[in-house]
Amino acid sequence: MGIPEAFTSESLYTPDQWYVHDVVESGEDHLVGICDTATLADHPMVVAQRPWPGQPKHIPGVIMVQITGTLGNIHAVTVLGLRMSEGWVGFGTNILDARFRGLGQIGPPLRCELKVEDLREIRGQRFATYKFRYEQEGRVIYTSRQRASWMRSEGA
Repeated sequence: MGIPEAFTSESLYTPDQWYVHDVVESGEDHLVGICDTATLADHPMVVAQRPWPGQPKHIPGVIMVQITGTLGNIHAVTVLGLRMSEGWVGFGTNILDARFRGLGQIGPPLRCELKVEDLREIRGQRFATYKFRYEQEGRVIYTSRQRASWMRSEGA
């Protein structure tokens, strides 16, 4: 499928900060993206890691969390129709639960799944609760439940 064209011009971040290189499934209540972790080998957070026995260079947690933002932003733009060019802005509000279940390796692709748990609108503001699950080579390495909010900016 690739990255949805509508998202490329509406993203809150530049492409080098998405860490999602392909969208392979998309529906009203779910989204699956692929992170090509080989591209992370030269990332400053990976380069800065000091490997120790049993602690090889790996996908940093900050990138795992940034991927949740990218997936939520793709969902907001492509499913909910919340376009930044129309004044919508969004942000994560709560990480309700996050579990790093193992080190993500640099090299094998990371399958990153978003599922909508709850979606509501209150006074024109949108709220979502998402479940995330990341797998690499059939092994779960990250899960979380997070909330996000979107609203129209004052200048829109």
